[in-house]
Amino acid sequence: MRRAFAALLTMMLAIACASPPAAVPASGGTTVTGPGELPSISAVWFGTAFDPATLALTDRANTFKAGTPVVAIGTLLAPRAQEELSVTIETGGSVRQTLPIAAGTGNTYAVDLTPAGLGPGPYLISFEDSTGKSLASASVTITP
Repeated sequence: MRRAFAALLTMMLAIACASPPAAVPASGGTTVTGPGELPSISAVWFGTAFDPATLALTDRANTFKAGTPVVAIGTLLAPRAQEELSVTIETGGSVRQTLPIAAGTGNTYAVDLTPAGLGPGPYLISFEDSTGKSLASASVTITP
């Protein structure tokens, strides 16, 4: 009986000390996309954080309040070298900024849009190759 109890305590301790699962929200987040759940080909999803290893997205939405961290993950038709890709932020038909890719796995890539300091308004976010061809895009809205 003592051995069984000791084994149970040891097992519970090992579980408690194990690293959290990959789909744990970033600090302050409330929801996470499921493991392996990524945008379809040529699509882009937005959230407040992503896991660089799995690209699991925290707080998935298409509208965010100004000042909130915003990230994007996009799935392309085929894998590409990360340095061949960039993300373009457009508003009102004009390119506002171009950012480098932050992480990638397979044919899905991620970028942190927060440094762009997006103010209120609609934005078109496009994952592009080195020639400027749009490979995946979607709109996001920032509210006051």
